[in-house]
Amino acid sequence: MKAFLIDLEGTIVKDKSFTPIEGAIEFIKTLKKRNIPFLIASNNSTHKLQDLVKALKEKGFPLEEKDIVTPSKLALEHLKKENIKKIIFLGTENIKEFFEENQIEVKLDKDVDAVVVGRDKEINAKKLKMATSALVLNNAKLFGFHKNRLIKDEDGLVSPSVGAILECLKYASKKDYKIFGKPAKEYFDICFKILNVKNPKDVYMISDDPFTDLAEGKKNAGFKTIFVTSGKYNESILKELKKEEKPDFVYPSVKEILEDLDRLL
Repeated sequence: MKAFLIDLEGTIVKDKSFTPIEGAIEFIKTLKKRNIPFLIASNNSTHKLQDLVKALKEKGFPLEEKDIVTPSKLALEHLKKENIKKIIFLGTENIKEFFEENQIEVKLDKDVDAVVVGRDKEINAKKLKMATSALVLNNAKLFGFHKNRLIKDEDGLVSPSVGAILECLKYASKKDYKIFGKPAKEYFDICFKILNVKNPKDVYMISDDPFTDLAEGKKNAGFKTIFVTSGKYNESILKELKKEEKPDFVYPSVKEILEDLDRLL
């Protein structure tokens, strides 16, 4: 039996509005009806898991918390493991509350143990200055929810995503970073364990991001890759990839994957 890891934004929903992409709800319903193993493998860094599930259900997706893996849980586990108690968090109030509910103090101050980067639509010079000061002057560690370069907003335009901010802080502080979401091997190992998959080649990763999710994910985890052009990139972007990095399959959207499902299985 094959299994699927399915990206969220640009793959089954258009953006943070969670408007379904054509055919996406039917695709998920079909996987459930046919008992085909799958997980929504999301790098979402703006919503608590329960809020994300609620938003998707309201749009018509038959999804439960067990069907979705986000970096938040991995982030918390790692911070606790390293005894990190105070952080600067560049991100939403939802995830800030998540950390605080789990005894991680969040403040905009250089005297912290770590800087954690999520999706922050209100990023500004003051936040970047304080984060850089924490890294350089207080030897804080640097973490990120993922390393995506771009994110597509509700207005159809794109902006720097978490990976771009991480690279900015890395350059300024000369400090490398660790990520909790895709394409970290630890993230995919957890997904494989949940899916009860022994051979990564039995898994398809479907995403609109041919760089982070697919090329780097394939390198780290060994799965097969499916690129959909329903998100922030069109097929012309593939020329930036080396031959071995190119996706195994390219489809306009999950609607066409559904039509070709039996062949993939």
